Amino acid sequence: MHRLILTTLALLLATASPALADGWVLWIQGGDSPWDSVSTFPTREECAGALHQQAQAVEKLGLKVTETPAASFSAADTDRTFKGQCLIENADPRTSAAK
Repeated sequence: MHRLILTTLALLLATASPALADGWVLWIQGGDSPWDSVSTFPTREECAGALHQQAQAVEKLGLKVTETPAASFSAADTDRTFKGQCLIENADPRTSAAK
């Protein structure tokens, strides 16, 4: 179920914003799924806007979402956890340096 939700969110975002060569990357993690790069944006502001849309979609699932000015969000309940963040293209949340 978590993977289906993430896949749906990723597909919606991918159709709205094609990947670019460099810039800021929107990363999403949810349920048992690892961090996944969803799309690339030319500016941090555009990435943050897409991240906000993702946070709103997660909130519609009934989770309380906490967004930060640093372009990230987290949401959890007893059964589910979702996270999202915008990172400069060469950063990766799967490495200890970007966490």
